[in-house]
Amino acid sequence: MTGPDPKALLARGGRMFSALTPGQRMTAVVAALAVVVGGFFFVRWVSTPAYAPLFTGLSGSDAAAVTSALTDGGTPYELADGGQTVMVPQADVYAQRVALAGQGIPAGGDEASGYSLLDQQSMTSSDFQQKVTYQRALEGELAKTVGAIDGVQSAVVHLAVPQEDVFTSDAAKPTASVLVKTAPGKSLSQQAVTSVVNLVSGSVPKLAAEDVTVSDATGAVLSAAGGSAGSAGSDARQTQQRAVSDAAAAKLQAMLDKLVGPGKAVVTVDATLNFDAQSAEKQTYIPMKPATTTQSQTSTETYTGAGAPAGGVLGTTTTTGTGGNGTYSKKDVSQTNALGTLKETSTSTPGKVQRMSVAVLLDSAAAAQVNSNSVSRLVTAAAGLDPKRGDVVEVTAMPFDTSAAASAAKELAAAEAEAKSQSQMDLYKTIGLAVLVLAVLILGFLRSRRRKGGDEPEEVEYYRVPDAPAPADAVLEMAEARAALPMRDATEHLLPVGGPSVDAIARENPDDVARMLRGWISEGAK
Repeated sequence: MTGPDPKALLARGGRMFSALTPGQRMTAVVAALAVVVGGFFFVRWVSTPAYAPLFTGLSGSDAAAVTSALTDGGTPYELADGGQTVMVPQADVYAQRVALAGQGIPAGGDEASGYSLLDQQSMTSSDFQQKVTYQRALEGELAKTVGAIDGVQSAVVHLAVPQEDVFTSDAAKPTASVLVKTAPGKSLSQQAVTSVVNLVSGSVPKLAAEDVTVSDATGAVLSAAGGSAGSAGSDARQTQQRAVSDAAAAKLQAMLDKLVGPGKAVVTVDATLNFDAQSAEKQTYIPMKPATTTQSQTSTETYTGAGAPAGGVLGTTTTTGTGGNGTYSKKDVSQTNALGTLKETSTSTPGKVQRMSVAVLLDSAAAAQVNSNSVSRLVTAAAGLDPKRGDVVEVTAMPFDTSAAASAAKELAAAEAEAKSQSQMDLYKTIGLAVLVLAVLILGFLRSRRRKGGDEPEEVEYYRVPDAPAPADAVLEMAEARAALPMRDATEHLLPVGGPSVDAIARENPDDVARMLRGWISEGAK
């Protein structure tokens, strides 16, 4: 069984297209172009592979090695981030990563850096060359170490190590400078900067931490030589104060938002912390109960004689005497009781809240519904303010400027409406295109039906063709005479009555008539 003839199909399509009106032709052409263009972009989108990062943050030498290996292997790739990121098809990421790792690619930086420089020295290297090579190797290793810190994309370390001289008592101290490039969207914390300073100073002999300078790629000094410790401490204190203030402000803001509504109150907290380490000692003597005597001393003196003068001796406790025949007596008593001793040592931790100031600004429209004194008491209790240490809270009601918020809300509503309108327009375009294509298909189908006869033919009379074979002339005469004969089954050969003449049928369809005659003749021969 053979398929349809392409030429016949093409001719049929041409006849169908020529039978359309100019408007229908334009519609069909537009629909066909839309289908072709849409199919082209769809096939292109489906056939284009999705790319994913293979390696990121590559140096120039590593990027060249990776791309060269991918080119040799016939793997497509794309470069991003200024050549620092290599992208490959997502399905090949893990396979290519394992394959390149087996080749030692990427090397993790400049291959001619770090301690690998020491492997390139020859036996004839001078002492100066050896010292310079060792310093370069140390700088490269330090750069790799600093670059391993989270947030650091790359680093460059320069060391200034003076030459040692045994005849110089006051030798110059070594110094270091570190340039770090942070990853996009990240910044180094003060703790990370301190780590960089300590790593570099601990890796170079006689290098103090205060002699290390750290800068970032923007030129900002993160740690200056001679004041790194102080600046680090200052930044840490400011960070702690800001954290305490922000935590208190967030807690108060959440409470006021539920009280007066979001956007109706603004809270600002300023906390002053005391970072001085204080230590106090206190010693208290406590009497023992019951009293216990630890030391006792008694002195008694008695004088008896006639004519002894009455009086006493300086410093006596008891003195008695008489004139003439008097008697003299002295008695001293000293007693020491035991005492308990209580020693107290108190040390205050740095970072204690010394004073806190809270300012609350309420929208006058919302403040009319609340009591300012009640708000002040609530804020005092929620923030843990203590008036004795000088804490202050101030609550003020003023009208808020809502023009910016209203404008932003209006712009947001307009943007949402535009996005919704654009989405509806895209939907309408898609539906219209689908309806247009469907209409073209329906018109073409109806056109083909009309060409094939379309409507059902009217019921006509039929006459029976005799079974016995007859000459062709007799058959034609019989057909023209239209003799009324009994009807036969639908399976018999039937000719319509009242239709076109047999001559016309024979002229229009000679092949069909010839086949019919050959069939009749073959039946008669049997």
